[in-house]
Amino acid sequence: MSESLVSVRGLSKVYKVYSSPWDRLLEGVLRRQRHRDFVALEEIALDLAPGEALGIIGENGAGKSTLMKILAGVTAATSGEVSIRGKVASILELGSGFHPEFSGRENIVLNAAMLGLSPGEVEAKTPEIIAFSELGDFIDQPVKVYSSGMAMRLGFAIATQVEPQVLIIDEALSVGDGYFQKKCVDRLVEFVDEGGSLIFCSHALYYVSAFCQRALWLKNGKIEALGPAGSVIRRYESFLLEKSQAASPEDRPEQETVLSPTRITEVRLKKGSSSKEASTFRYGEPLFLELTFESETKDQELHLGLGIDRLDGVQVAAFSTFHDGLAPFSGSTSYTLSLELPHLPLASGEFAIHVFLAGERALHVYDTKLVRPAFLLQGEEFEVGLTRIPHRWHTPDGETVPPAGLSDAGLISVRAPR
Repeated sequence: MSESLVSVRGLSKVYKVYSSPWDRLLEGVLRRQRHRDFVALEEIALDLAPGEALGIIGENGAGKSTLMKILAGVTAATSGEVSIRGKVASILELGSGFHPEFSGRENIVLNAAMLGLSPGEVEAKTPEIIAFSELGDFIDQPVKVYSSGMAMRLGFAIATQVEPQVLIIDEALSVGDGYFQKKCVDRLVEFVDEGGSLIFCSHALYYVSAFCQRALWLKNGKIEALGPAGSVIRRYESFLLEKSQAASPEDRPEQETVLSPTRITEVRLKKGSSSKEASTFRYGEPLFLELTFESETKDQELHLGLGIDRLDGVQVAAFSTFHDGLAPFSGSTSYTLSLELPHLPLASGEFAIHVFLAGERALHVYDTKLVRPAFLLQGEEFEVGLTRIPHRWHTPDGETVPPAGLSDAGLISVRAPR
């Protein structure tokens, strides 16, 4: 593609793996192979246009970091072609490219110069980089005393404020605090909107789906899927679900609970706005979800969202105040918001509810709450399928027959009142 800022064709990377350092020496002396080949990447091809964000996903060891390092120019490919037009900035590993004995300010000068900025440009950009990093007096301390979060702040500030055409980020946001993560996400959205090309690698699939137009799923060093972010992520999630179901319970990692100054406190299900809590429903009955959340940060703008999932992980529906056009909530207080489903369209089964509390653009998630199982759909007889869809039969003589209980009155209507 002539308009692409990044073009990759037939890219492969093969590492030589030795059993011991002596094998490497003997191979050089005896000129006989003492290693085995490990194929980290095989026949990778992709293009990235200006103003496009590509998310790279996959399991650990799939080749994601190797691909990022090759694109950033840190590692050479074994074969294939990589063409990148314009200035490239990258954050691959925390602290990479920093001299530990130099101060943060001195590392700004060093890294900006390595990215091709002139002394005058470095001098002009340094105040912007320091301001974005918010390191305060630590900017004149040696980088070796920085925490991982502080190193991320400095690295991200340098990479984004030097105005690259291509930005490559490998899981750097995972160590930052919630406030700075949100600031970074906002900056990435702004970077792409201004015409930059972003290559973003993360296990946080929500971030990938939120601001990446396309996604690349790597599996065992090969492209398993490349296309619209939503469809690729759904395929990847299905793969992970199948894998987790095959694993024994003791092999599954425990989830951590993280306290947040903005948090979801209660999730209640009812059959009416004034009725008692319920956990069993029938097709066509109303379902009210009362969601209570609170914030200790008065200036933080928030949106609420939720997903209804079958217990096997298949998502049935999703709702959010952001996508439905509601104004964000703000203030150091507690809120109770109701979501009404006037006619529950589900036929039968057991379902979970996943609630999330996000920022003003619904990108950064502050808190989540999973209710599993949340409610049961009961029927008088066995139901085939997940939902009943309103329909009519038309006979050859022109007669229209709406099945019992599925006339026009069964059309689904959803609203989210404040």
